[in-house]
Amino acid sequence: MVDQYLTAFYGRELEDENAGWEFVYSINNEPHNDREFCLHNHNDLYEIYLFLEGDLEFHIEGSVYPAHPYDIFIARPCEMHHNFFLSPSRYRRIVVFVPVKFFRQNHCEELEDFFLRRSLGADCQIPASIARQELAPLLLKINRYLQEGALKIAKYVLLEFLYQLGQIREPLAEPVVEDQRIRNILLWLNDHLAERITLDQLAETFFLNKYHLCRIFRSVTGMSINRYLNYKRLLMARTLHQNGQTFLEASVNAGFNSYAHFYRMHRQVFGCGPREEDSRTVTPAAAPSHHSR
Repeated sequence: MVDQYLTAFYGRELEDENAGWEFVYSINNEPHNDREFCLHNHNDLYEIYLFLEGDLEFHIEGSVYPAHPYDIFIARPCEMHHNFFLSPSRYRRIVVFVPVKFFRQNHCEELEDFFLRRSLGADCQIPASIARQELAPLLLKINRYLQEGALKIAKYVLLEFLYQLGQIREPLAEPVVEDQRIRNILLWLNDHLAERITLDQLAETFFLNKYHLCRIFRSVTGMSINRYLNYKRLLMARTLHQNGQTFLEASVNAGFNSYAHFYRMHRQVFGCGPREEDSRTVTPAAAPSHHSR
């Protein structure tokens, strides 16, 4: 549970020129590895996360990044990630959520490149040695301006922050790979989502016993292979639909064997049918709202 919000700006709920992004500065006095911090994904949002205090690792798509004060972590909408707490030490962080459409709405599409020019789960940690120079101070400045009600200035500082991200030339932190076999499998699955994938095929491709494969996949990711595939295919179908395909076309091109299967999985994960989602914002039933993260 979040024990204290120092700042909580939910700008996507506004209808003015400051809308379209969110900022949370919060404290958990005794965090635990429970449902609040389970493996999750933020729909259509880039996550920028400044770690300030605590004892944890950042896990994302089979990569593990040990966290140090003033490290910055990033995640794309398609990347499954979560915190793993090594102890219940007080946890303090700032999180910024930037919708994919933010860059187009603000005519700064080039600032999105930093999030896109990397492979799944790679280059997700900007170490404190880099972040402390300009990036972390900008996030703290945004926090101050939001507390003072200077929303327009805060947004301009966010744009400066996104620009500075793209100016990083130093090498970013290398992750620890918990199990290279699972990391390779995750990359392979994401490259073959639209294809028919069977457990036997996967086990043969990676020279693993299928029962052992299921066990180690769940131990690393916290979910079954089938659940992971269904979730990623739902995200792919959503993107295809947003790009103009019908739900039927999107479900087939995302790898579902029938529209009925797609509809059933959509309802199970998001709590509504795909057409209902068009008229409202939903959060996966498998993970809590990003407001609580």
